[in-house]
Amino acid sequence: MYSDSGVFKMNEQFEPEVKKFRWLLQQGYITSTEISFYSNFYDIEMTSIVNFEGKEILVPLIIIARPSRFDQIKRELPQAEIADPIAKKFPLISLISIEKFINSLVTMKLPFFFFTLWLHRSYSDAPPQVHGLLHTLIDLVNTSNKYVIKPYNIISAELSVKNSELQKIVCHFKKMLGEDSNCDDNDWWKYNLWGNRNTASVDRKLIEKIALQYNILPICVHYIIYYNKNPCNLSSDVINKIKSDLSSSSSS
Repeated sequence: MYSDSGVFKMNEQFEPEVKKFRWLLQQGYITSTEISFYSNFYDIEMTSIVNFEGKEILVPLIIIARPSRFDQIKRELPQAEIADPIAKKFPLISLISIEKFINSLVTMKLPFFFFTLWLHRSYSDAPPQVHGLLHTLIDLVNTSNKYVIKPYNIISAELSVKNSELQKIVCHFKKMLGEDSNCDDNDWWKYNLWGNRNTASVDRKLIEKIALQYNILPICVHYIIYYNKNPCNLSSDVINKIKSDLSSSSSS
């Protein structure tokens, strides 16, 4: 199917597969060296292309999105299914939260050698360290030949060496990839990906007071304070007011 010179041999029987390989090569998913490896596995016949958010995307596709948006994505892409890492269920088009994806990648539990990774716009508020961690992990794995990942919407950013908590994840992944590293990966799973913008502890009564003031559940305020997350889909105006109230109370 493939010649040493890097030119595809057009065989009518394999023409559909040849087209897929050529597309992979042209789009930069794989190198010419990897083609010979790929062509030995019939699993490549499962490869197909889907249109998602205006782009032609190669399957297997893993979409990292907030669980609250899974139903919306499934309406856009009916083939999409929710991944279940515990049950080792990863459909060809998988929906998964960012934390579950990171844990599955770092523990080498993803079933695909090659896959496309799409960071959904529901994580558009992700802080720089999120992109930095994803970019670092993807760069590590793509140079290891353990996985081949084609990412979308992930910013090429470096992960700060000062972020020791997230560096533990990188350390653990390096060890899983077989690198001889003496870095610290103790309790690597105890990480806070989002970072606490308000590091001071907040009194429970204050949380309840703010929740009552804006007629929202206390848990909504809790997530904003400690995880900088918005699971209750509050407006940016309300979030800014809550943060302002917290700032005022801490300075008083």
